[in-house]
Amino acid sequence: MNTYFIGDIHGYYNEFISLLKKINFNYQNDILWITGDLIARGPDSIKILYFLYSIKKSIKLVLGNHDLYLIFLILNPKNHNINDKKILNLLKDKKIVFIVNTWLKYQPLVQYDKNKKILMSHAGIPPQWDNIETILSASDEAKNIISGKNNNFFLNYINNEKYQINDWKKNTLFGFNRFNYILNALTKMRYCYLDGTLELFTKKAPNNLNSKILKPWFWIPNILYNQYTIFFGHWSDLQGGNYTTKNIIGLDTGCCWGNKLTIYSWEKKQFYSINCII
Repeated sequence: MNTYFIGDIHGYYNEFISLLKKINFNYQNDILWITGDLIARGPDSIKILYFLYSIKKSIKLVLGNHDLYLIFLILNPKNHNINDKKILNLLKDKKIVFIVNTWLKYQPLVQYDKNKKILMSHAGIPPQWDNIETILSASDEAKNIISGKNNNFFLNYINNEKYQINDWKKNTLFGFNRFNYILNALTKMRYCYLDGTLELFTKKAPNNLNSKILKPWFWIPNILYNQYTIFFGHWSDLQGGNYTTKNIIGLDTGCCWGNKLTIYSWEKKQFYSINCII
């Protein structure tokens, strides 16, 4: 069995399938970890969801911010004044609604392999979480809210994106503020202040940012960053691993911006990429 990791797919079905063929992915034996953001931006989000649902036993998935938005729209089917035809087509597709309601909304925000010492989330692991129990518990809390009947925290989070909790406060948060921080940390984080609190608006690559008060989250000290290999997506300006340490691996290489879609082989410690056409 081979283990692979892929960055944000964003609806680029043809490139995704070509990349799986390039690595000779074996659907019976291999496992593909996916950093989230399956949909949006690209041309074939419907095909991506159909296909991933059909091979769900061969993948380990975390939800990204675009996936969460789709789940929100399907769980809360009111008039959202959506002008994006790609999103509208997803919402009109009965099979997509079924896939979201029976599978996608139950996916976690963190994937973990104890034996291989691997962690994966869409945006990374925040500096303020320095033990594995906190991380897994937070992921479970969020999943239970998103997939549960009492999901008002989730609906309110999407509806109030300007209200951002950025400090874990040593695990003293509760209620909506706690849920808000968990989703911000695992699906939106890029930079942090020097004390480890989140800064949720800056997207530039580190070499384009002149700041004495912000650092990429993985430059803030955290013992877990040395104990685990951490995979993440979300930050296409990094162009993969140009700024990270060897055991923190960024896989969003900007497919949806006309760059590349990238897969990493755990066994071979090798990257494979394919150009994307926009």
